[in-house]
Amino acid sequence: MKDIVRLLVHLGLQSLRAHRSKTLIVGGLMAFGAFLVTVSLALLDSVERSTRSTIVQSISGDLQLYSATAKDSLSLFGGIGLGSEDLGEVESYEKVKSAIEGVDNVAGVVPVGLTNAVVGSPGDLDRTLNALRTAVQKGDQGTMAPLVERLRGIIAVLLEQQKKQANVTAEKTNADDTATILDRASSSTLWDVDFKADPVATLDWLDTKVAPLGEQGNQFIFRLVGTDLQAFSSTFKRLKVVQGEMVPPNTRGLLVGKSFLDRRLKMAVAMNLDTVEREIARGQTIASSTVLQETLGKARRASPRIIYLLPPDQIGPVGAALAKELGKPAGTALNEALLAEFLTIDDATFARRYQLFYDVIAPHIQLYPFQVGDTITMSAFTKSGYLRSINTKVYGIYVIDGLEGNDLAGALSLTDLVTFRELYGQRTAALDAELADMRKATGIVEVNRDDAEAALFGDADSVDVKVVAAPVVKETAADDIAVGKVDRKELFTFDQTEVNKGMVISVGVLMKDPSKAKETMATIREIAKPLGLQVADWQQATGIIGQITLVVRAVLLAAIGILFLVTIVILNNSLVMATLERVSEFGTLRAIGAQKGFVNAMVIFETAVLGSMAGALGAGVGILFVLWLRQVGIPAPADLFQVIFGGPRLYPTVTIFNVIAGLVATMIVAVFATLYPARLAVAVQPVVAMQGKE
Repeated sequence: MKDIVRLLVHLGLQSLRAHRSKTLIVGGLMAFGAFLVTVSLALLDSVERSTRSTIVQSISGDLQLYSATAKDSLSLFGGIGLGSEDLGEVESYEKVKSAIEGVDNVAGVVPVGLTNAVVGSPGDLDRTLNALRTAVQKGDQGTMAPLVERLRGIIAVLLEQQKKQANVTAEKTNADDTATILDRASSSTLWDVDFKADPVATLDWLDTKVAPLGEQGNQFIFRLVGTDLQAFSSTFKRLKVVQGEMVPPNTRGLLVGKSFLDRRLKMAVAMNLDTVEREIARGQTIASSTVLQETLGKARRASPRIIYLLPPDQIGPVGAALAKELGKPAGTALNEALLAEFLTIDDATFARRYQLFYDVIAPHIQLYPFQVGDTITMSAFTKSGYLRSINTKVYGIYVIDGLEGNDLAGALSLTDLVTFRELYGQRTAALDAELADMRKATGIVEVNRDDAEAALFGDADSVDVKVVAAPVVKETAADDIAVGKVDRKELFTFDQTEVNKGMVISVGVLMKDPSKAKETMATIREIAKPLGLQVADWQQATGIIGQITLVVRAVLLAAIGILFLVTIVILNNSLVMATLERVSEFGTLRAIGAQKGFVNAMVIFETAVLGSMAGALGAGVGILFVLWLRQVGIPAPADLFQVIFGGPRLYPTVTIFNVIAGLVATMIVAVFATLYPARLAVAVQPVVAMQGKE
């Protein structure tokens, strides 16, 4: 046996040396296959780790537990119903937490509540009128003067817009009425005489006549996640507050994603300029992109708003800075034409004017509808169908570390569970007591169902009704204010037991070791089933985001599979051609006594030796290539890929598993690709050796 093996080795190596060109071609294909498998698996593993790091370790956890009776699938980022999904309820977060957190591989458990909340932002005219009314009520002359100037600036812009519209509209009656109102609103008589004589009456007239003509306030939707913010921040460590502060423990409050603010709520001029800046950074040019040209056009059309957002004392300096940039004479007034010319930008001027906008204009205007520290009103339709509104303080702006500029990474706004439950419409003892007090105070009449029609439309005297009398209100002395007294601190703080014992929509679970995900998921499923819960992994729980990552992974695998299949076909053809060219050699071996099994083994052995050497070479080059990619990074071509890559660039790593898989795959493919050529070699008869090469 040893002699046979020694002979196979000698003949195999001699054959490889004798057919150098064919050895190089076939070996090169094998090396490419090993390189392809090693690099591809390294990239796929790196993408999976990066995606998990992005989503799992920042918002979703590895698993989400929610009601087994839910009619819809859980989608943290919002499904087709945009927050109206029927997901059921987890009645007691505390009960689920105590059952899950004892599992070995569980690193953290966090509660999750999901709803959509609407936040309104008044228009610039309404905001200025409200601020001026407040200043009038306080008698604050120092604040009133700049507000009056700002208000007059807004009215002047409205008047100019009205004149432009009047030139193109056929309806003159309403236009004439509007012009009359705006003429009076911008007149010196109104401000120097009427306002000084009776500021409240003047503001009332402005509210009723001028305010409806101005820009209407905006409404925007928060995809709101209610949670235990302290537990959330300690579990998901990629969450980083970059402006303001974390909501204090046991306090109502809100954290808003920075990318959501920048790409959805920011002032139109700034938002459009930011969009152009991002695309230029990705290699686009204004000259070649109609999309960027249209985006700059939107910025120009929105630019008149800058004039009345600027404080009066900054209009001159801003105008001077823009005039200098444009080569205009000193003292050129800031107006719509100057702003439009400033925002007429090409590739050569964009970087300078973009920086000038943020250095000169942006510091003096409000770029967002609210700021850190503001209290905003969030409204949502409860599950009972009525509208619930809550005032909430914005404590901070957050980012996901490594994904600061990504849209999806800041799509969710985070609030405390108590605020969420009120917006969701959870029935509580306090709410029931409030409803009972309202019933008593209004003297509600209780009517049986069968008598309701008669009570409304028929003979009410024949209906047996029970009147709930309104309570008698006791007058109190000034210092006796126990009734109706409200402690504002109680409105904005709560006890931790309220968080733990109440309902949630789902419960997030983060694992210590993701390699044990299947075993841990099976264990948690067994625990969750008696609790009436189902378990979804992070790809299911993130809805369309998770599905997109699966699609991207499937596309990559398909592309790699196609390339590998093509390599196999070419390799098989090359081996067949090489075998056919050696027909006389195999015939000679058979003629001198070599058995079919020996010839078959020789062909397979040659391929195995070549495959092992070529595979090692290809895997080695693959390792070097991945290490080089780790140094330079693979840029994400779009925002979605930033989520998949875990940041603006993917920095892949290679593991021993990737290398072994490359070697094994190459050997298997090489051996299987040799089976058919080996059969051809075995089929050669000894007489062929004497007939010459065919």
